[in-house]
Amino acid sequence: MSTPAPTLHRRLSTLSAARYPEAGSAYTYVSRTTTPVIGLIVGWVLLLDYFFIPMVIALITAKAFEVLLPGMSFRVWILLIAAFTSGVNMFGIKVADRVNLTIMAAQLAAMAGLAFVCVQYLYGTPLHAAALNASVTAVSLPAMLGGAAIACYSFLGFDAVTTLSEETKDPTRSIPRATVIAAAAGGIIFIAISYLMGRVHPAFAFQDVDNAGFEIVRMAAGPLFVTAFMVVLLVSNVAAAMCAQAGSSRLLFVMGRSRTLPARFFGYLNSRYRTPSYNIALMGFAMLGGEWMNIETATSCVNFGAFSAFLAVNICVLIDHFSIRRQLPGGVGKVLIAAAGAVASIGLLASLGRIALTVGLAWLGIGLTYIGVLTGAYRKPLPIA
Repeated sequence: MSTPAPTLHRRLSTLSAARYPEAGSAYTYVSRTTTPVIGLIVGWVLLLDYFFIPMVIALITAKAFEVLLPGMSFRVWILLIAAFTSGVNMFGIKVADRVNLTIMAAQLAAMAGLAFVCVQYLYGTPLHAAALNASVTAVSLPAMLGGAAIACYSFLGFDAVTTLSEETKDPTRSIPRATVIAAAAGGIIFIAISYLMGRVHPAFAFQDVDNAGFEIVRMAAGPLFVTAFMVVLLVSNVAAAMCAQAGSSRLLFVMGRSRTLPARFFGYLNSRYRTPSYNIALMGFAMLGGEWMNIETATSCVNFGAFSAFLAVNICVLIDHFSIRRQLPGGVGKVLIAAAGAVASIGLLASLGRIALTVGLAWLGIGLTYIGVLTGAYRKPLPIA
């Protein structure tokens, strides 16, 4: 299910990325539009998003590997995934890009195969006849809003494209286009596949909610296709974790380079591979946190950071529009988009579960305390390089 906040945030991100072609995502844009202190607050909250995304991907992948090879615990798989993605990212963006493109081709082929078997199950002769024991579940508005908050996770990641601005040729032109293409292509695939799988299994009852997708695939295609699909999907998820780790490490690097985080560690750049190797290693260790979390809780924590960043970017667009030194082009349409995005972000934040809100607000409290120490209880400017 697509939601207003990510869609509107995508449009505004293309404008801000073109104006400020630097790594750092919403952190850089908010800092430039308002003040470095407010930018750091947003960057701090966004860190929650960037810390949890690689962890969630690793957790989802490890849980699926456990289904495929039940003899090995998902905790071992998380360790192996973290080690592999960290190793590839250490060698630089070109190596990671080659690995990712190869895996993406296999992933697209698997998605096409999944769509085919779902359509065949619904409208033709199923490859694997299976009775649907669960009855169709009625959908209420609160359930839809809760589902939107969870589904929003699928649309995250397009803003991470902006964290690679400094490693891209002609970022003013390339980064906005890449952001739109990534969000649009991903959205089309997610919506189409989710619709088809929902038609195959129109109910909420599953043996294991964390692996509900594989139950639906088994129903539509049978065990042989499930095994092949799982192998491709799992390898693809490893690539996604690798990309998320790369974006997260570069956000930390920007904050370290500006000395809003300790520069000796977070601002370190490997002289040979030109990668923030300390940050990559840190994100690898953060992925290990998935060994003690479930998917739903981890995903909700991701969304707290993401929705907060969406809200901040939309508000900054409004601030920029009504300021004397307006930087972004656009008129009434831009204002309406930003206002709608801000309202949608607030609504999605309010729809998150108690655990996610507790973790998010606690993380925000730690950040405000840390920034207060840096600024002498907010009485002096940040020590920015």
